[in-house]
This record gives sequence, C-alpha cells and structure tokens, in this order.
Amino acid sequence: MSARDDAPRLLRHHLHDALYAPRTGYFTHDALRRTPVGRMEDGAIDFRALRGQDDYFDELNRRYAKLGAQWLTPAEIFSPHYADAVVNYVLETHRGDEDQDEGLETLRVYEIGGGTGTFATGFLDAVRRRAPKVYEKMRYTSIDISKPLADAQSARVRANGHGKGVHTAVVGDATTVAAWGATKDEACFVIALEVLDNLPHDRVWRPTRGEGEWMQTVVQKNSTTGALEERDAPLEDALIERTLQAIDLTADLAVSGDGGAYRPRGIMHSIRSAFKSLSSSGGEAWFVPTGAVKLMETLHAARPNHRLIAADFDSLPNVCIEGVNAPLVASQREGGRTVDHDTYLLPTQQEGSVDVFFPTCFDTLRGIDFMTSSHNEHRSNARLCSIVTTKKFMTDYADLNATTTGSGYNPLLQDFTNTKFLLSRVDVHHDHDHH
Repeated sequence: MSARDDAPRLLRHHLHDALYAPRTGYFTHDALRRTPVGRMEDGAIDFRALRGQDDYFDELNRRYAKLGAQWLTPAEIFSPHYADAVVNYVLETHRGDEDQDEGLETLRVYEIGGGTGTFATGFLDAVRRRAPKVYEKMRYTSIDISKPLADAQSARVRANGHGKGVHTAVVGDATTVAAWGATKDEACFVIALEVLDNLPHDRVWRPTRGEGEWMQTVVQKNSTTGALEERDAPLEDALIERTLQAIDLTADLAVSGDGGAYRPRGIMHSIRSAFKSLSSSGGEAWFVPTGAVKLMETLHAARPNHRLIAADFDSLPNVCIEGVNAPLVASQREGGRTVDHDTYLLPTQQEGSVDVFFPTCFDTLRGIDFMTSSHNEHRSNARLCSIVTTKKFMTDYADLNATTTGSGYNPLLQDFTNTKFLLSRVDVHHDHDHH
C-alpha cells in the first residue's frame, strides 16, 4: 500500500483525487456536511425591487450569510432567468427552420455537473411553459460524479413536477465513455456550466522561456517527511502531448471579435503572447487543460452529433500560484468567506475541504474542440465553435427587464464580466444534413 502511495503521479491524477475521489474528494466527501454548491432557499432574487449595484451586492451577501461553506453559481444567483436564456438559445437552435413544434425530433439535453439542480429545474420549467409539445417528448439527463449532488438534482426536479420520463440523473464521470453508455449519433445538446474550471489539469515546465523541451510534473510523497512534493520528469504522457498540440493549433484558429470568421494568424499572435504570468524563477510553467481534452474526446466519441453549450470563467482574481493558467486554490468558510492557498499540495487533514479551479482559455478550448472533432470518424469534417461573452449571450437571449435594478444596473450583464460561453455553431457537418 505504502509503495503505491509513494509512487509519482501526474498532477491531473492528484487533482482528480483531491476533487473527486470517492468519499474523500471535495465534491464527493461523505462526511455529514452540505454539498459545496449552495442553493438559495429563500427563492429567486427580485432584481427589479433592488435599487442598484450596492443593493444587489448587499442582497448577495445576505444570501451567502445563510449558507454553509458553499459557493453560488451564476445559474443559481440569476435563477430562473439564466436557464430561461439558455432555453431560448436551445429552442431557436433546435427548431432551426421549422415553424411547428409538432414534427420536431425529440429534444435531448445532457447536463454535466448540474449542482443542486437549479438550472435543470429552471430549464425544464421554461420548456414546459414555452414549448409544451417539445416538452412532452424531451429527454433531459443530468450526469454528475457526485451521488449527493445527483440525488439533489433528482429531488429538486421531481419537486417541480418533472417525472422520470423527462429527467434522469446518472452518477458518473462525464469525461469517461462509461458514463454515457452506448454511443448514439442522435442530435443533442450538452450543457456544461462551471464544469471546465474544476476539470483536472497537468503542469508542464521547461527551464528556458519559449524554447526547449517541455517536462511533465509529477507529485510524490516524501518518504521521510510524508509531505507531498513536485518534481519534473521527461514528457512521455500522450494526453499531455495531445493537449500541447491543441494549444499550438490555437494560434491557427484565432479569430477576430467574439465569434468572427475563421482567420488563421501567425504564430506570433498566438495564445502564448497573451500569457504574462510566467514564473519568476526564469523557467516557464504552464497548467494545461488535459481534463478538457479528455472530456471533448469523450463527447465526440459518445455523442458525435452533440452541440455544446459551455460557460465558465476566463480569468480568476487573486491567484497566488505561479505559472500560465495557474489555478485558484480556496477553502470556503461559513457565510461565503474564502481562504486562498498558495499550493494544491495540501496535508491529508485538509482532504476534501479545498476547491481547485482553473481559468478557461476559450481560444484553447476552441482549438481542443476543433482537434477532437476532426479526429472523429463520425464527422465529415472538423467543427469550429463560437466564443461569446456572457454579456453578449444574455443580451441576445435573456429577458433583460427581469434582471435590471432601479438604477439601470443589470448584474446579469455587469457582474460576472470574467465569464464567456463556447457555442458549437449550427452543425452543417452532418452527412445527412437537415437544413
């Protein structure tokens, strides 16, 4: 046992256990405590009754004060308006050129990591209200690695009158094909809200910035002190290599504007020039989204005709770990207070109490999706996604009157400015094209 404990492991395996190991992970801890994702028991915020920005933050602080050591997601804070906006987008995309809901194929939705079920409930409520014919035969599946959260999603959805025929919750790791069951080439939507930031990453390092071979970082227990330590080893992991390939590809897929035309740019304008948080030691450390590559590879294999809707943070404040794309490591205290840590190599007694989340480089994510879709034998060619700011997405699809305060301040547009959406374009790559 101890020999295996002391064996070096890639960073993503260490982080996966810290977040998701059965019974001890941050999201799967079975100690008698609340889930890390909070739910506002007082019901939705009435934004129109708020005077302005100060009122909004006071209200948010009041909500946090009633929670345990928990986070609130944008989908929770802006419930039900956030889900309503995504439903508007999904229905518009699903219907395409069809005017009638009668003859449409079944709307199939998969949500990864759905928290306490607020979004799923809001989504189903909105479809039932707005498109009853679509609702009648739609199928919504929540996939969550945490059994307590999957159970919470089911209970919440049932409480709003949505039966097992329309909604099912599956406990599983969505980055593995096993969680998806048999491969299906059905048209479907995959929704991932604040999922990418908690996917495990790997760390690569090289002694000279901008040149030389990358090394992979491994985590190992010091046999004398028992403390966890990092060291660099020759790069031989295939998933890290594929991720670096996608990052290189990013430069060629760079586009102007939020979701402009495909316009290759030179390597000098690549994603690398945008990164400034390089290690002061003279070396170059990068945290690379191997978990996102694994998820995308799985999605394109298990549901090759899916359309992706992913929303996440493209930057994070107060990160104190060095390196490009470094994570925020934080514990949540009662009442919404956070304690930041300068390492993810925490002692055993802190197991299960610390969240590790990463910013998402959406240009890289688009490169990952392009690469993994082009390697998929079910597709006739690769897919290029659009990147839009949350403000742009919500301006296009949300009922902004419902979230505007008395002063005109609209937190749905103006609070989470460090978030974006990745949207698969309407798919024109089917061999049996519907349009």
